[in-house]
Amino acid sequence: MASTGELEQVLGRLEHDYDLSGAILISQRTEVLFEKAYGFASRQLSVPNKLNTKFHIASVTKMFIAMAALILSEQGLVELHEKPAAYLPELAALDQDITLHHLLSHTSGLQDIYDVANLRFEMSKLQHDGGSLVSYLVKLPLLFRPGTGWSYSSTGFILMGYLLENVTGMSFDALMKRYVLAPLSMTSTGLDLPRRINPGRAYGHTGENGEMVNAENDELSAFEGPGELYSTVLDLKKWCDAMFDCPLVSPQTLQLMFTPYGQVSPSTQYGYGWFLGPHYRMHGGGTPGFLSRIKQYPEQQTSVALLCNSDQVPVEALLSAIEPYILE
Repeated sequence: MASTGELEQVLGRLEHDYDLSGAILISQRTEVLFEKAYGFASRQLSVPNKLNTKFHIASVTKMFIAMAALILSEQGLVELHEKPAAYLPELAALDQDITLHHLLSHTSGLQDIYDVANLRFEMSKLQHDGGSLVSYLVKLPLLFRPGTGWSYSSTGFILMGYLLENVTGMSFDALMKRYVLAPLSMTSTGLDLPRRINPGRAYGHTGENGEMVNAENDELSAFEGPGELYSTVLDLKKWCDAMFDCPLVSPQTLQLMFTPYGQVSPSTQYGYGWFLGPHYRMHGGGTPGFLSRIKQYPEQQTSVALLCNSDQVPVEALLSAIEPYILE
């Protein structure tokens, strides 16, 4: 494992090479090896990013939905191989072979909502007509029979969010705080509603015609049901630590997150809310103006939390540049 000084050198080169805007924290076990914020939370107001700046984490939220499902499973409130309609009658329209397990592992066959053509228009029309997002989602087509393939589908995780709301009788925001965030003292993490005033939350930036501009909100952000979270790198360190220390569930239940259920590529599989590689596990997120990554190296017990409020940052190149110093 590289020293803190070596990490400072490589991150310094990356800062010079890329127009970084966000924050990164690298930790080993509970020790912080490197932490730094870059760029501006608001370019138009010249407000710099800080380590406690809140960022939209997009699909990294899937980790937290999976954990909430495992907690409720351990408490006997849900069964992972049961049909979703057993917990939320509105989901009876789904194919009868789909289970909670399929929703959590991207093996349901349900089309990804983000692959719908003209999605922003479709969602505006749905909202104008007074329709519900869940009724729209359950009608999306199957790409393959449940359990016979793998295809990334935010649809399944959104439906899991609705299901968990019904099981607990709590809003998505409240159940996340009660079952996952509060026990980990993640006080700077919660449901990201872009129109709500949230002190310390960064603006998203994107490139347009050769210059940086404020990005649009996510296509589904108008719906206040199960959504995506905001967080800080400081809070995500607490989450990463929990993946080694198991404070939320038993070690046996935690291991379900890291058990491969679907083949993503020849070298990558998927558990519950985690991509599983040969020497790492990770999940990323991307939405207009924001990119996020959590990547862990279990053998080294090392974690990288990267949050960006510019969708122009080459995050995969950045992580690839860091990785040799973690594995050495």
